[in-house]
Amino acid sequence: MDAPEVISTANHSFRDRFQNFFFAKEVPYGLAIVRMLLPMILLGTVCTRWSYSRELFSADGAPAPLADIFQYYNYLPILPGTVVVGLFAVLGFFLFCSSIGWMTRFSLIASTILYTYFCFMDCISMATKYSVIATHALFLLSLSHCGAIWSVDSWLKNRKQKQSWPQYTKYELPQFEVWPQRLMQILICLVYFGAAITKMHTPGYLEGDQISYWAMSRYNNPHPVGELMTLYPILLSVMSYIAMIWEIAFVFVVWRKWGRIIGIAMGTAFHIGTTFSLGLYIFPMVSISIYFCFLNTGDVQWISARFRRLYRKGGWVYQLSAEFRQLVERFRPQSLAVWKSPAAWATGISAVLVLSIYVEHQQDLYGLRRAEGKMTLHEVDPELVAQVMGPEQIMRVKDKFLSVDVGTQLAGGWIIDRKQEFKAGEMILVQCALNPPHEDIWIDCHFCEENGRIVQRTGQIAPRENMRATFQIYPSEILEPGNYYVSIKSKGKEVLRRSITLLPKLSPVAN
Repeated sequence: MDAPEVISTANHSFRDRFQNFFFAKEVPYGLAIVRMLLPMILLGTVCTRWSYSRELFSADGAPAPLADIFQYYNYLPILPGTVVVGLFAVLGFFLFCSSIGWMTRFSLIASTILYTYFCFMDCISMATKYSVIATHALFLLSLSHCGAIWSVDSWLKNRKQKQSWPQYTKYELPQFEVWPQRLMQILICLVYFGAAITKMHTPGYLEGDQISYWAMSRYNNPHPVGELMTLYPILLSVMSYIAMIWEIAFVFVVWRKWGRIIGIAMGTAFHIGTTFSLGLYIFPMVSISIYFCFLNTGDVQWISARFRRLYRKGGWVYQLSAEFRQLVERFRPQSLAVWKSPAAWATGISAVLVLSIYVEHQQDLYGLRRAEGKMTLHEVDPELVAQVMGPEQIMRVKDKFLSVDVGTQLAGGWIIDRKQEFKAGEMILVQCALNPPHEDIWIDCHFCEENGRIVQRTGQIAPRENMRATFQIYPSEILEPGNYYVSIKSKGKEVLRRSITLLPKLSPVAN
């Protein structure tokens, strides 16, 4: 075969793979699941903020437009309070309609526009990492046919078509080009890959310092195990490495069946873990819901076959599903025509708009129509004014120090065998953890007897970029067994102390 023919064959093969990857036709199972889950999650964030929408997003309150940070003032119009209250409630209606698949494409387009607008109006609480990912996902959903199955639109369409079909006609689910689903998959891969590159260049991440300080705080939400995990900092360092490696490997393994199962399972476990360790709630739910875009027709058929097998074996499953179908049929509208759906949808928008404005007016959250009159400003306590306007308080020396640990083994920059009992002549590692930020600071480490007499002293400079300082102490074998302590001092003042016990060194006994 000549060289031009080989090149032509290779080009055709690459073109065919590209065409099949982006333009193959499949039933949009994965996108339909994402459509059902993602808007419902965002609806929760909208419902919790609706009561404060006037002060967060409108000209009546104190909005924080994202464009102002980049000096693009008046980039988007700041709407009046009443308009914002109505539009924010309508956003919730659009998200609900997107989730159930009612006027799906219009609902998704409206949800994308309104949710993005309100994120731009509040860069403090609304413009977050999950909102950026979610708005991109909503945009891609609006370009897809995710409402073709498992939706109100598909039910209305099928109901109309079945009236004209012969009884022997077999219904097949519609198939569409997969390029919107592929774009969503690529979006997730790029997000993870970019996060991994960022972690590589983040000071303190791989050492576990960043996660450790984050887990000790309640910055996001309460969490049950975050503070417990900080007792094992080497574990946090190992988990940081695993998370970074997984984010890079995810891009390459998720395209095959078993790689997809392993990658998504690890991702789900990772995001659930951030809920219990870091207090992240919305971001894990958004990420896990978008994972379903990786499901293809073969995956859904494999899962449905397993469920059918379980359905046939379990009598209680059959009974429960039968009762659920009866409940659905009881509440399903029987006389709704297809042409009435847009009219009912528009009526719902109008009703939500008017009702939300009326409810907010009746609540009178800001006391504009109180019987005793409008709220007035009160004079601030002079002592509070003096405290706020006074000179900046200097950070205390002891506030720059977090903890001190003692042990004998070091791994990944952390002491891994914390203990309080040592043998005479055994090396003792003393590790002092610092709170960020701090300046270049000199730290003294004194090994003292119980009565305060200094046995050994050492010291070092802790640069501002370091969060830990480690000292080595070699207690002499001639020291008497008993109670001692390690004292950490800065600027001549003791800031931390750790008690230790020195045990006698047993000599080998001859036979």
